[in-house]
Amino acid sequence: MQAGQVHDDLQPLRLAIDQRLLLAQAVARAKWNVQAPVEDLQREAQVIQAAVKQGATLGLPDGWVESVFRAQIEASKIVQRELFANWTAQHAGKFDDAPDLARTVRPELDRITTQILRSLANNQAVLTNAARQAEVARAMLPLAAATLSPSAAERALLPFMTPR
Repeated sequence: MQAGQVHDDLQPLRLAIDQRLLLAQAVARAKWNVQAPVEDLQREAQVIQAAVKQGATLGLPDGWVESVFRAQIEASKIVQRELFANWTAQHAGKFDDAPDLARTVRPELDRITTQILRSLANNQAVLTNAARQAEVARAMLPLAAATLSPSAAERALLPFMTPR
C-alpha cells in the first residue's frame, strides 16, 4: 500500500473520529442544560463494552478496540470540560438549541462507532504495523475538531500515534 493509498484508505476513519469529537459540543450542551456531570463512568463502560463486542464480530482485538474508544471518550470529555469551564465563567444559561442526548446524540454516536469499527477492521493490517506508524500518523491528520480543542484532537488520535 502506497503512502497516498494509506491516506485515502484511512480517510473514513479520520472523518469518523473527527465527527465523533465534534459531537462533543452537542453532548456538552445537552448535559449543561440538565446540569449532568461530564463524566458518566457507567455510560462510558457501556459504550466501550458495546464497541468491544461489535469489534469482536469484525475480528478486532478487544484491547485495541477498548483503547481506541477510551481515547475517543476521553477526548470528548476534554471538550466538554473546556466548554463547561467557559460557560461557567460566562454564567451561561440553558441553551435553546441543545439536543436530546438519548434520542438525538447517542444514536448518532452509535452510527459513528460502527463507522470507526468498520474502518479499523478494513485497515487493521496497516494500523497495527509498527513500521507504518509514521505514515498512519500523517494520514490521520488534520482533524477539524482541533480548532475546537487541540488537546482533545491529540487525545482522540493517540492510539494511532503510538506503537501498539
